[in-house]
Amino acid sequence: QQLWHYPVKGLGGIKLTSATIGHQGFEDDRTFCLEKIHRDSENNITTWETMYSGFHLQMVLFQCIIEGSSTDPSNSLITITRLGPENPNPAQLNYTKNSPHQIQFPLRPDVQALGLQKIHLDLHGSATDAYDMGPTISAWLSKYLGFETKLVYIGAHSRVVLGSGAPNGDMAFAKRAPLTSPLRRLLPPLLKTPTERITFQDIGQYLVVTRESNAQVSSRLEGVDMDIHKFRPNVIVSGAAEPYDEDYWAQLLFKSPGDGGGALKMEFGGTCWRCQAITADLKTGKKAEGEEGEVWKRLAKDRRVDKGWKYGPVFGKYGYTSARDVGRVVRVGDEAVLTRRVRERPIFDWPLSKEIVAAFSG
Repeated sequence: QQLWHYPVKGLGGIKLTSATIGHQGFEDDRTFCLEKIHRDSENNITTWETMYSGFHLQMVLFQCIIEGSSTDPSNSLITITRLGPENPNPAQLNYTKNSPHQIQFPLRPDVQALGLQKIHLDLHGSATDAYDMGPTISAWLSKYLGFETKLVYIGAHSRVVLGSGAPNGDMAFAKRAPLTSPLRRLLPPLLKTPTERITFQDIGQYLVVTRESNAQVSSRLEGVDMDIHKFRPNVIVSGAAEPYDEDYWAQLLFKSPGDGGGALKMEFGGTCWRCQAITADLKTGKKAEGEEGEVWKRLAKDRRVDKGWKYGPVFGKYGYTSARDVGRVVRVGDEAVLTRRVRERPIFDWPLSKEIVAAFSG
């Protein structure tokens, strides 16, 4: 029913009519992220702290759009507009060149031509090199957020998916075929299908949610419909057999009318454990008052169903596409066909430090 991508992690997403499969998910999805900068007494940077909207709810007050070439992403630009009360015209999302509440930069920056500084980041234990987008953007973000913030770009780099969620990872093979998986470890890299990789997504290439599950969440709230977009999905589908049926999905095929390349296959890994981002008021950038602000607690009553993540509720399923499908297109209106299920819910086993677990435990 809907397709979305989020060029800047945690900021307002962009609704698509079609999306192109990239090497780490939809093209240009979460290729940028914000970093809170920590410095020592001598003003040296000590920590690049990746920012999540669940910890910094006011990130929802920044809306992204893409402008420029509709056919050449290398010539496209991202415009970010601050939607907060200081902006007298928050509905103006196209870049006006004279608004202090907007900033614009390339969707796919030429890191060498711009002379961007390379840095090293670690998200949930999966590290990558990335590039600092410079002081001008940093100053613009920092004035709203109230602390030094930098925008970083992943460029040609990526992060490996850890745990057994990635269909082609060693741990996934070990679960599916425990007797033969040791032989796979002996194969040279050229003979093995590489483990799936991601950009600045948390732990999966795509997040798929269903209308049926969202309707069930709404039924927990008095007089309020849950905004499905607060779950930050890439793919919204309808027609599930029942709410939360996607917990048991293993494979979907996306079929486009007249597509001679055959159906696009999406394999599934784990469910998505939720943080406080789903409680945000999209108008104030604070925790919502009333029923909307209670949704995390309402879900936590009976949706702590992942034996590997006992700290909070889960909603939605992480999906992955094959490298051979890079360049293919999925469209709104495509038929999604469930072709394989699992008997038990997956168990989260991405290795996390105690500090990360504590931070995300409600």
